[in-house]
Amino acid sequence: MNTPYLAAITGIDDSYYEAGRIDGATRWQLIRHITIPLMLPTISILTLLALGKIMYGSFDMIYAIVKDNGLLYPTVDVIDTYVFRSLRTIGNPAQAMAVGLYQSVVGFILVWGSNKIVKKINPDHALF
Repeated sequence: MNTPYLAAITGIDDSYYEAGRIDGATRWQLIRHITIPLMLPTISILTLLALGKIMYGSFDMIYAIVKDNGLLYPTVDVIDTYVFRSLRTIGNPAQAMAVGLYQSVVGFILVWGSNKIVKKINPDHALF
């Protein structure tokens, strides 16, 4: 997960840091005035992409542990396992599709709304 941030820091030209050191900037001033502003596009895009996945649970981990144990459903059920279970056991594909569509629409609205906020703050950092 830290790889894109490390790549963004590595991609910053050393001449910025050299100029800052020549001007007498401390390490914290270099971070505040050079590193963070140049990493803002990466931070905003990765945040927008993470918001799109906020409605999705870890289906594989939960289903591997719970399987078809009905006693654990009220405690550990997430949307993904509910959709799978409703297709497999309940046999109601319309309800499963409605829940899956709801999950996708909410994820889309989160990404779209967050992108709109980012576009108002700085249009260059938005996805679309």
